[in-house]
Amino acid sequence: MKRFPWRIVLYLVFLLYIFLDLKVCQGPLSQAFSERQSTLEEAAKDQNWVALVNQEPISSDQLRLAVFRHLYQRGKESDAIPERNHEMIRRAVLQSLIDDLLVKQYADGEGFSASDEEISGFIETWEAQFGSLEELEERAELQSLELEERRAELGRIWSRKKWLEKRIAPGIDVTDEEVREWFEANRESGKGFLEPEKIRARIIFLSTVINDDDSREKLIRRIHRQIGEGEGTFEELAEEFSEDLRTKKRGGDMNWFARDRVPDDFGEVVFALEVGALSEPFRTSIGWNLVKIEDRQDERPVSFEEIETEIRHHLENQRTVETIKRLMKKLRTVANIRLFPENL
Repeated sequence: MKRFPWRIVLYLVFLLYIFLDLKVCQGPLSQAFSERQSTLEEAAKDQNWVALVNQEPISSDQLRLAVFRHLYQRGKESDAIPERNHEMIRRAVLQSLIDDLLVKQYADGEGFSASDEEISGFIETWEAQFGSLEELEERAELQSLELEERRAELGRIWSRKKWLEKRIAPGIDVTDEEVREWFEANRESGKGFLEPEKIRARIIFLSTVINDDDSREKLIRRIHRQIGEGEGTFEELAEEFSEDLRTKKRGGDMNWFARDRVPDDFGEVVFALEVGALSEPFRTSIGWNLVKIEDRQDERPVSFEEIETEIRHHLENQRTVETIKRLMKKLRTVANIRLFPENL
């Protein structure tokens, strides 16, 4: 004789009770839920929340600061952006804040932290990008960050980055076979698989932006005559007279460059010269130039070995973006996220 399925019956009765409570009778559960919603809405209004992520709020002040940093890093001023575009930026930045908060919550929930050595190295590298301590402090002041707060935040950013890398690592591995297949499938397109014609040259440059053009021309022609008559080598005269600060200490050496890496009015002249040739003084839009051609490389196909590493990085970057998108979609699916658009 079969036993009566009490467990299933109780389960169905429980579901029926919840349905009737929430949808029909407006019972205790429904009232509690409504009270909680009202409490959240009042808190959001009083404290200017723009979102609530797993019970952790994002305030309008946080969003405002994040938007400021977003624009500042791109060299843009808030006043110069139309309000419609500004609203789109706020919404996009808010989504980034939500993603960052989700990563923070999961990384902190797992107790994950990068090593002190890694964090110190990241902070040192980040601070080294500024020309001076004064410039660093000026930038930090604009973004409302004190020294300790800034370094603590940089440490958290690095730890979350490492947590993300750990989570997505299995999904971004690229095999040697995949790199070779990508090369074979794409090399017929030509783009990126041809090394363009290049030359190596030395330059003596005199600016005409500020200085008198006549005196600049007289000086460059005198330097040209001195080189031709052996009164000084190109390297010596470049170090003495050239105003191109990037090359003058190297005797004017510009290293290798392709035509698309230099202005048209410069490239047209120098790429017409033979190896070993010394140009006549010629003027471009920014100054007078004297160029000596050291060497030349003709256009040629690029071998697989030359761009294997570049292809691998390209595929890894693609997979990183895709894997992060999938991970964030998963985190958002199981997260409790509520937006308060009226506070945007």
